[in-house]
Amino acid sequence: MKLRLPDSFWFRSVFFTLLNRFSLIVFGVVGYMLLAKKVFPTPAEMGIWSLFLSILSIVETIKQGLLRNPMIKFLSEPDYINDRNKVQSSSLFTNTVFSALVIILILSFGRPFCSWLHTPELYPLCVWGILLIIFLIPFNHCEVLLQAHFNFHRIFLGYLLRQGLFLFGILFFLLFDKSALTLLLLVQLQIFSVSAGSIMLLICARPYFQKGFEVDGRVMKRMFHFGKYIFGTNVFSTLSRSADQFITANLPHAEAINYVAYYNVVGRINNMMDVPSLAVADVLFPKNVEAMATNETEKVRYYFERMVGNILSIILPTCVFILIFPHLLIKFFAGGSYFSAIPILYIVIPFSFIRAFFYQFGATMDAIGKPNVNFWVNLLSMVLNILFIYLGLHYINLLGAAYGVVLSNIIIGFIMYLILKKTIGLRLGETLGYILLAYRNIFRIGRKFLRLA
Repeated sequence: MKLRLPDSFWFRSVFFTLLNRFSLIVFGVVGYMLLAKKVFPTPAEMGIWSLFLSILSIVETIKQGLLRNPMIKFLSEPDYINDRNKVQSSSLFTNTVFSALVIILILSFGRPFCSWLHTPELYPLCVWGILLIIFLIPFNHCEVLLQAHFNFHRIFLGYLLRQGLFLFGILFFLLFDKSALTLLLLVQLQIFSVSAGSIMLLICARPYFQKGFEVDGRVMKRMFHFGKYIFGTNVFSTLSRSADQFITANLPHAEAINYVAYYNVVGRINNMMDVPSLAVADVLFPKNVEAMATNETEKVRYYFERMVGNILSIILPTCVFILIFPHLLIKFFAGGSYFSAIPILYIVIPFSFIRAFFYQFGATMDAIGKPNVNFWVNLLSMVLNILFIYLGLHYINLLGAAYGVVLSNIIIGFIMYLILKKTIGLRLGETLGYILLAYRNIFRIGRKFLRLA
């Protein structure tokens, strides 16, 4: 049976989602380059800023686990076609309660946590970050609502304004008052840009707003029972991804905070390589939900194999380029003072292709109604990651976190493959075949282009 993708949907959705993901990375990288090269003289300041961004990312990503997939799934369910107001209201209520809990945690435990990281300068940034968390309530709600209605281009506009204003603010002060560019001012610029992005998304999502606020205990309970696994999954995955920086910062070592910055710049390079995976995962989830509603498991398998194959066809040559020109890449991103990050690149990059399976695995498990499987796999991943990072840092050296991450990824990648093979009948050979098919298509297009030229 030969399945065909609906070209117009996939082109529009993946294009704008990829554009959104790519713009996030580009704005983040350009901002990082300006701060690392032009503003902060040593990696230590960038290490503190990296820790703050990691904390903010953890909060936002974990919250999305409570909001994104449950809201999209329940708005798509035929059984809830008359309860969509209740679904939206329950999601917004959960969003607000979670944000309030995070604010309480910051005020109660923020100072001792920053002391544990040996970075007391981080605490004032976290206190100002409370305003960020408040403005993220409407931003995240509208983002998920637009995604549920496949309006990826409007999500792109909201993120473009959010990231663009922050980068513009850095450039403005860099040109006219460089001495004012402190870590605290950067947080204030973040607050301004997120508030503007929230206004944009509120305007874009207005046609889909619920008519009145109607929280229903039955609907909320069902959404929570579905979302609890995704919430836990996001907790485990985000903590796992940031573990190298936080555990390194805790070390009583003079170079520890510098290595936080080194791990961060390598993480940003990895994030750029993850753009195709994240974009496809965003689009695949609602499509897989539709496929499972009509019991089309074969289509889910096809989507996974085809998309992962296409993603890997991009990632593999990128890995080769990075390994050949590491000095050029690090100098471009952060400058010569960050060359100590090159050994981390050599350890991590050869295994970065495994991450393509991670993102699609999560989206697929959630879509086929097995978020509990995704939950337990990510719990195991977090435990192994933290354990191996800790052992690597204490028994090898400051590069030990990189070895720990790689070992954890290899083990979890193999486990994910076995689960996918059992649940959707994943065929690794077909996935590899789609990599070759992608290269053949690129070669064919290139040859036609040369003939026309």
